[in-house]
Amino acid sequence: MIILFTQKYNLSEQEIKFVRGVAGIYFIYLTESEIAYPFANSRLIYIGMSESKQNSLFKRLGGHLSGQSGNVGISNYAKTQRVKFTYYSAEVLRNYGNENLFDIESFFLSDFLNHYGCFPICNGQSGHKPSGTSSPITASVDWSFFD
Repeated sequence: MIILFTQKYNLSEQEIKFVRGVAGIYFIYLTESEIAYPFANSRLIYIGMSESKQNSLFKRLGGHLSGQSGNVGISNYAKTQRVKFTYYSAEVLRNYGNENLFDIESFFLSDFLNHYGCFPICNGQSGHKPSGTSSPITASVDWSFFD
């Protein structure tokens, strides 16, 4: 299976309302410039997660937009450039063989690292390490959406 990205949303107060109450993985990217990663350029700057409907994608993205998340890289990009996001809901992602969103986020971060030579510029760390008992994700990611 290949994970493709197709939906585009502006990182704006109006458009983050579409993901109120949604748990899942989100991807924040620039629209007009690229980051020169070691292996290839990409517009993707952050991979994040919301593990519950109470701390939904809406709340996480709103925190990035306002600066309350503490990730000054994302909020500064949002102030100075056109920034968009896309996402996959937890319900859809569980079809790829693992129900743990922390493991799924780790899968995306590791796959990005393998393709681009480092983690996205606004991800300060590698995230959660999958537990030894977790099911591996058997999909591949088509990162070309962000190229």
